[in-house]
Amino acid sequence: MLLLTYVSNIQFPAPHAAMASPQYVKHLPPHAAPKWLDSGGYIALRRGSAPPPPRKLCGLCEEVGAEVCFAPDVPPPPDADVITYLGMELRNAAAALSAPCPLAPVVHIYPSPAYSTALKLALRVKEALGAPLIGVGGAVPHLTAHRYALVRARVLEALEAAGRVHLFGAGSPTTLTRLSLPPGVSTDWAGWSLKASYGKVILPPDINGGGERHVTGKSLHKKYPVLTSQEAEALLRWLEAREFVAPPLGEFIEMLKRSYVYRAQVNAIVALKWHQEFHGNLLRLTYTQLSTPSRYVLPLEKTTSRSR
Repeated sequence: MLLLTYVSNIQFPAPHAAMASPQYVKHLPPHAAPKWLDSGGYIALRRGSAPPPPRKLCGLCEEVGAEVCFAPDVPPPPDADVITYLGMELRNAAAALSAPCPLAPVVHIYPSPAYSTALKLALRVKEALGAPLIGVGGAVPHLTAHRYALVRARVLEALEAAGRVHLFGAGSPTTLTRLSLPPGVSTDWAGWSLKASYGKVILPPDINGGGERHVTGKSLHKKYPVLTSQEAEALLRWLEAREFVAPPLGEFIEMLKRSYVYRAQVNAIVALKWHQEFHGNLLRLTYTQLSTPSRYVLPLEKTTSRSR
């Protein structure tokens, strides 16, 4: 499951029942009743805001009918020493245990074996509270540094231990492709609207490797590739093949340039469709490998059996 996080208060024609940060729940269209609640922690922490207290978070989750609520947490810095890292994980666990509802705990990716200790703590909290899964946080800095192998290894370790995992902030088409995570791992991605606000559109990985393309000419903090006319045409055909109604090529390019809402809509469709198709192909590949005797059968069984 891919969850898209709202990061704007615009009235957006949501293509599915998406996640919503608490302050934006009221802006969801009537047909997109949220099933998940995201604390907006990454953006809030960057702005120096503290996460909501457990009691308030439980109230918000009840208000929107969330399937799962994650404990309010502060992710340790990627370069924190072991003592600092474990100390912050202990405080996050204590916050979860003080809540009046079964909050799912979050364990944060860390390069050293201390992660396994923190994971065991999160599992004990999960069992104590009766939560259905655990969250894996702190991935974004490592993904930004292209540490995909580290993130994948940590998520698979958590999946094997907990049976169901949510990986925060890793739902972009490019990241999903590089991580190639099995079923049982859900994720979210705020970039579909955040990047649209920066003047960027997202390409699926099968168009020139995917990634971000700048379309507005707006000055950014660093240089990004500009969407070419050939890429725009390929994107248009890709969307039309998936029943997305789009105007002729020239008008399509102009709408991408001038409309934040349209860019966000295109980015959301690309993310959702790529996620669905990629995981469909992954499931078929896994089934084929499991049906064919080989030296890869046992590791695949071990990974996928817990996630059905």
